[in-house]
Amino acid sequence: MNKTENKNPIILDSEKLFAIAINNHLNNNGANWKIIKSEFKYCYLDFVLINLNNLYSVYLEYKERNYAYGYTHYETYFISLRKYQAIKKCYNNCYIVWDFTHNTKNDDEFYYIHFDKELFEKFEKDINKSRLLIPSKFCKTRFNNLMTEMVNKIPNRNLI
Repeated sequence: MNKTENKNPIILDSEKLFAIAINNHLNNNGANWKIIKSEFKYCYLDFVLINLNNLYSVYLEYKERNYAYGYTHYETYFISLRKYQAIKKCYNNCYIVWDFTHNTKNDDEFYYIHFDKELFEKFEKDINKSRLLIPSKFCKTRFNNLMTEMVNKIPNRNLI
């Protein structure tokens, strides 16, 4: 390392890397969106994406995950019951993401689900651990699929 190099390089956390990936996708596709990260450390959700042409908004909760030793998949994912109650009450158009790709290097190990009040009511609640269990069979995969579902299908003009 020479003297002009930083001895303490900036290491971005997973949420910042995720925001950069979303921003790159939006910029590469000419979309007119803004992504905003919550400034409150304990906010129930991490991001809001706003279409600047029609103010359509999408909320995101992002979780980077690693598999426990010996596991290559899980039958369920979870969110806290407190987070679930907040989403149900305040955030209608919300996606929840569990990202294992940093650990596995496999694009298919990126799982997401769109919040659906009726569907989520049917999911098992683990009261002892204070969490809502979300069966993996209801989740979709891949970052690009999330972007298509969440952003690309929304036009940049007035909504009907």
